Order: sequence, then structure tokens, then C-alpha cells
Amino acid sequence: MSNSPLPRVKEQPAAPKRPRLDSATEKLVERLRGARTANEMAEIVGLKPIKGRSGPKIAY
Repeated sequence: MSNSPLPRVKEQPAAPKRPRLDSATEKLVERLRGARTANEMAEIVGLKPIKGRSGPKIAY
């Protein structure tokens, strides 16, 4: 059987489960996912809006 053309089947450990987030964190993540601009994201996390000569910037 050592000359078998089929590869050996190796058992792989189960993927670790992600820890469950509390409801406040889940709400924050959902709000950040829905944000369209960097200024919306900054507002959600409590930062000042991003300003510049050419208007709002793309990233902090």
C-alpha cells in the first residue's frame, strides 16, 4: 500500500471558535460597517471630523 497513488488523509484540528462579543461591541461594529466615509467612522468612535484644504480627507 505504500505505492498507492492516493495521498494520505491527514486529520486537521477543528478551527478555533471566535469569542462572542458583548452587545455594545457588536452594535459599534455594525455602525462602523455601515459608515461610508472616514468622517462617519470618526464620528462613530468619537473623534473630530477630518478637515483639510481640499475638504475632508479619506483616512486618519
